[in-house]
Amino acid sequence: MKKAFNCLIILFSVFFWIFFFLVLQFDSAKPAGASYDYRFTFISPFANSGYWGSTARGMMEADQAYGTNTKFVGFMQSDASSVSQAIQSELRCCPDGLITAGSSDPMVVSALKEVRDAGIPVVLIDNDSHDVDRLCYIGADNYEMGQLAGKSITADLDAPLYAAVIIGNSSVENQSLRLQGFQDELALHPGCHIEAVLEADYSLLNVRQMLPSLLKENPKINAVFCAEGYSSIIAGQILTSMGKEYDNVRVVVSGNTEEILNHVASGRYISTIIQESDAMGAMAVEVLKNYQNGILPEHDVIYIDSITVTSKNLDGVTAYESEGVTWHLYNGNLLRTPQSEN
Repeated sequence: MKKAFNCLIILFSVFFWIFFFLVLQFDSAKPAGASYDYRFTFISPFANSGYWGSTARGMMEADQAYGTNTKFVGFMQSDASSVSQAIQSELRCCPDGLITAGSSDPMVVSALKEVRDAGIPVVLIDNDSHDVDRLCYIGADNYEMGQLAGKSITADLDAPLYAAVIIGNSSVENQSLRLQGFQDELALHPGCHIEAVLEADYSLLNVRQMLPSLLKENPKINAVFCAEGYSSIIAGQILTSMGKEYDNVRVVVSGNTEEILNHVASGRYISTIIQESDAMGAMAVEVLKNYQNGILPEHDVIYIDSITVTSKNLDGVTAYESEGVTWHLYNGNLLRTPQSEN
């Protein structure tokens, strides 16, 4: 009996020292000066080096400034089911705050309700959702973005304008608001109206297939407003490939990728409406850090500026920057953004 007891004491001592060694190794692996007091998670609709990569980089820089740690979770192609599952998966990690784009889909709303029921604060960015008990919304005034696009596309116009609008999805609030703002602005100009609305579902392939067909079937369309980033990147390339008869199509887009800015510089695009996505990401981290320190945001909705960029003010604008951002894909793999894709 005594021998068995001594064996148990020895085993307990061995396990204790193994555990102590592992804890020591874990602590020594932390970067010098790093703080894990506040750990946040950003669940992005997409993992990319463009708009969402720039948003994540803003969060990464805020982490360095505020001593926080934000995990970036994204998708190569997202849907409501995947987003809701990712939210529920991150809930099990008990982050100190969650950042994501708003959605009206019941699955996403339900998953975010679970997060709030667990006492975890939520900040919505880019797209708001009035069904979610969020700490605040941070992003552009999307209705104003549509108005700015309408003002730009009708400037110095001397003929009727028949516009096609490309949106991501009509169920996404920021897209419907941009469309409404654009439509209301066009209504102020006689002879200007929307001829067609394409829902491309944030797909380059869909834009490549849908836009040429629309223009060929509706030859009087002489203007295009791209209300989201994917169509904004390739609309110029598509129009150029369709021949000289489409050279005079007036195009206004959204975002500031390198491709978009090149099209503005060449005159293919009249303008692009941009928002500082890195500032939006940094502000989301700042709001959560302040909340954890007992400071509530001053406003329920925090708008970041929208800017119309033309060839005249292009010199002051840079393309999206995402160097150093590491995405955690929902399938568990890691994707590090290559530096060449800034």
